[in-house]
Amino acid sequence: MVSVEFSEGITETLDILKNMDKTYTDRIPRKFIEFLENNKSTNYISNLDHSKKLNEMSLKEKTKDILAIIYMKYWSTQQEKDEFGNLLKENERKYQDELRKKYNVDNIFQKTNQLKQTIISNNTNDENINDIAIVEYKKSVFQKLVSKIKNFFNIN
Repeated sequence: MVSVEFSEGITETLDILKNMDKTYTDRIPRKFIEFLENNKSTNYISNLDHSKKLNEMSLKEKTKDILAIIYMKYWSTQQEKDEFGNLLKENERKYQDELRKKYNVDNIFQKTNQLKQTIISNNTNDENINDIAIVEYKKSVFQKLVSKIKNFFNIN
């Protein structure tokens, strides 16, 4: 069972494939088309304007993903596959670099140290710094009674 978002993307993909030239759809294995047919959404109706170019249509992200897979596996030449693979690798490298910069351990500690320094400098600049109050702990009446009984029977 696939997610709703994915099944809607499959429905849009099938709609696009039905309106494509037969030479392209013949390159796709029948088993893959059957998979798409079995997993398409029964509730979603694709309202794509086929008079527009594919990149001008407002497609769902999953539709774009499925079409990219179809292009990569069945429609592209070996050179295009290599270029597409390199593009995917480059995008993944950029994404990983962004994650490293964003979640770098050294930067996180620098930010917390800067925050601490800011708090300390703000506290020293305040004229109304309160001293720490010592709170005296008092036993309740019940606790006093229990301790007297324990002392009477010499129980600690």
